[in-house]
Amino acid sequence: MFELKQVRYFVAVAEELSFRRAADRLCITQPPLSQCIKALEESLNVQLFLRNTRSVQLTKAGETFLTQAYGLLDTANRSVTMVQQAAQGEVGTLRIGYSASAIFSKALTSALAELLTARPMLEVQLCEGNALDHIVSLRAGRLDAAVLRADLGAEMLGRLLVTRLADEPLYAVLPRGHSLASRASVEMHDLAGERLLLQPASQRTFLRRQVESLADRAGLSLDRALEVPDISSTLCFVSAGIGVAILPASAASIAHSLVIVPIADAGSSQPLILTYRDKTPLNDQLLYALSGR
Repeated sequence: MFELKQVRYFVAVAEELSFRRAADRLCITQPPLSQCIKALEESLNVQLFLRNTRSVQLTKAGETFLTQAYGLLDTANRSVTMVQQAAQGEVGTLRIGYSASAIFSKALTSALAELLTARPMLEVQLCEGNALDHIVSLRAGRLDAAVLRADLGAEMLGRLLVTRLADEPLYAVLPRGHSLASRASVEMHDLAGERLLLQPASQRTFLRRQVESLADRAGLSLDRALEVPDISSTLCFVSAGIGVAILPASAASIAHSLVIVPIADAGSSQPLILTYRDKTPLNDQLLYALSGR
């Protein structure tokens, strides 16, 4: 099999139609150039040049190979460029998991917008799910990073790396005209008698478990709770007067036609974190974009 160096030498001779000029262009002497072309012809088992003391001409095989040689060199150059871009986090695939409430965080969405604008060749794959499933996927190498609203202990994280991005307090999301809408803050016991709109228990989200824990400590019954599959539907149900919701600040912030009131109970805030398996150029780019928000 021939080498790229032989291909480059061949192209130089084919373009110059002179071993002397090609050698000057390549900054080598003629003997090694001639030996290289001879080795290439032997490798291909064809004659590429007709040469005598006065001229050098391409054979039909040489003309065909010249076309292929340009393609080979172009592919090689593009491969080098792509490898260098990958090393700098400019290209590649970044697989990001996120919890249902984290997608509403401006830190995440602004970082993604910045990355995709600055690096148009970067492919981003997004995966929604709960924090526990994302941790498993990170450990298995199915995800590169995950943005989660969860306070995860060291025993759960293992060797995963974590960067704290922000704190995400909880808010009660109320319809306009609600009796609690004018309050500066509310406590969980203030919601007694309300129908709470909760994420399904089957989704195993940290938000659901956090609300259950807060309700339990406040002696608040969840018997009348209605499970709603996603946050957008939850906001529609609040607007319709079906119930009230308890959502993180980032998700509550999109409830434009509703009233949001901070939950004052201890333990109502959770960190928004970026967790990732390894320090890679792509993860570094994501962390840089997130840290700038």
